[in-house]
Amino acid sequence: MKISFRETRTELKSYIKSIWVFESQFGMPLKDMNLAAPNGCPKLIINYENNITSLVEGRSSESRENGIYFSGNRDIPVYVSTSEKKTGFIGIEFLPYGAYPILGIPMMETANHLFTIEDLLGHVGKKFREELYNLENTSDKINYLQAKMVEMLNKRQLQNSIVKYCVDTLKFTNGLQSIPELERKTGYSRRYLEMLFKNHVGFSPKVIAGIFRFQKFYSSWAMGRSYDELKEELNNYYFDQAHFSKEFKRMTGFSPLQYANEVSNEFGRKLTLH
Repeated sequence: MKISFRETRTELKSYIKSIWVFESQFGMPLKDMNLAAPNGCPKLIINYENNITSLVEGRSSESRENGIYFSGNRDIPVYVSTSEKKTGFIGIEFLPYGAYPILGIPMMETANHLFTIEDLLGHVGKKFREELYNLENTSDKINYLQAKMVEMLNKRQLQNSIVKYCVDTLKFTNGLQSIPELERKTGYSRRYLEMLFKNHVGFSPKVIAGIFRFQKFYSSWAMGRSYDELKEELNNYYFDQAHFSKEFKRMTGFSPLQYANEVSNEFGRKLTLH
């Protein structure tokens, strides 16, 4: 299994967190629990070789080869798997507020759901998929997608500096910035901020803060720190250990101790560390 990261065009760096390519001669590792934990970022997935099966809350769905799929922001885990054959797909991971200015779809309509590009953009999405299918290599596909996203971004002009400020502040503080403080600093009410967030991000500031707080510890796991090493820091982020365990299980499907002892998830580790 190999995950390689590609360069993002300058015009898109304020909207895209990362672009990566997954390649494997034998599919995703069967011995691993291939888990995509919530990180506050919606994603565009381009399957160019093999199908991908996603399992969410016990419900299975399949992303077909040569399809383009959009996964809205999530606050629940996704488990992914493939058959044991050559597999390749491209992932475009948006910043929390990055997909709305490009796609023009209210993100609250996509939260915790997976869509084909045709479902999302109609005939425009169908044209994207057909043109992408005719391109031979991953670099050409990525260049094509980025060019189209720049066109869409310039056409819509849906950027919002308030949302960007709030999300960046929540990310920088690992979810500890209070919502009343965001109200004070921006001059806008909680209700108005929630309305903006639902369009641009898909979730309220409170939910995104919870995801960033969880990611503080999930990324520490990815870097190799043990659960015992992290225990002392919990009180700064959660009411108590039981609160942390509840949130961790909601976002991964496992208790912290069970996850640390039983789940390797090399796929999730590689994506988290970038």
